[in-house]
Amino acid sequence: MTQRQVRNIVVNALYEFLGGPKVVLSDQTMPEAECPYIYYQSVQQRIPGPANVTGQLDAEGQSITKTRSEHAETTYSFTACSFNRTGPDGEAISGDDEALDLADRAQGFFLFTGRQLLADQGVVVVSVENTQARSAFNIDETDRRYGFDVLLRYERQDTRTVPTMELPTIYMKEE
Repeated sequence: MTQRQVRNIVVNALYEFLGGPKVVLSDQTMPEAECPYIYYQSVQQRIPGPANVTGQLDAEGQSITKTRSEHAETTYSFTACSFNRTGPDGEAISGDDEALDLADRAQGFFLFTGRQLLADQGVVVVSVENTQARSAFNIDETDRRYGFDVLLRYERQDTRTVPTMELPTIYMKEE
């Protein structure tokens, strides 16, 4: 599995579970998403793990396909964002409450529901860190943010084909 495949599996599963708020990549150059939303960032793309190399001889005996399988890990950071505002029906929306609730739901996904859902797709949840306040002051108000990190494990495979070598002729000299 590639790092991109891991990212897509995790982001799509979280989005489906939450049922609506956008899950977007951090540091994009596009307009900010409507609140509330979650942004994610890959903190560590590949943390090396135990690896194994195997070989498979082709039918003609001319080449060997070698495969290196590794149980790699990756860390993603998720941050739920909102701000104080007036809703469509005139009600006051607390950005702090909304961001905290969204972060709690997302964290719950990785702690329980998402564990099996992701494992069925080849991504294992290793650990889920505590939620932390990540609020930031914006021009005239505070963006309310709560986030956490998730450590995931997946199987990375790399392959290459190498030609076989003929065995050298060995001469034994009698004494």
